[in-house]
Amino acid sequence: MDDPEQPASLDEVRDRLAIHDCIARQAMANDLLDAELWKSAFWPDATESHGWYEGEVYPFVDETIPMLQAQMRATWHQVGLPFVTLEGDQARAVTCFFAYCRMRPGADGAETDLLSGGRYIDRLEKRGGRWRIARRVSKGDWVRTDPASFEWGRPTLNGYIPRMGMWDADDPARTLFGLAPAPHAEAAP
Repeated sequence: MDDPEQPASLDEVRDRLAIHDCIARQAMANDLLDAELWKSAFWPDATESHGWYEGEVYPFVDETIPMLQAQMRATWHQVGLPFVTLEGDQARAVTCFFAYCRMRPGADGAETDLLSGGRYIDRLEKRGGRWRIARRVSKGDWVRTDPASFEWGRPTLNGYIPRMGMWDADDPARTLFGLAPAPHAEAAP
């Protein structure tokens, strides 16, 4: 375990920032429905334990994106700063997350908001100078559903019109990073 009494070296600071970027990249890729970006946070031999799924990460991503599109209209994840311990080219990290999902209409025709919080428990490895996740356990700690909280696309303060999530082809994050549109995503209102 890291010694909190010792000042961090520049290499340690670089490693910690790279680990944080890796974890943040995965969360953003999930919300963008960008399989290539999502997979870039994991080593090809990485595994994921995600409630309903236990196995290799790349097939998990390939299965999850169509599932998200079928069940949800948008997702939004926020990750906190990870608690990281470094051990050479190995690291452990625990990162709290908060997720918002606008669910597609149910049998009653009503949309719902799903809110959840939990932790990513990651084992990371540095290979060839790059940090990526080797093993992830996604631990949901709480979840709640409520009636849809807001009619997306309705003008609000001073005529501002919020658009839901990051699935739109012209989403500013896609434009900023030059990312392709989400596969088969419909424009959110």
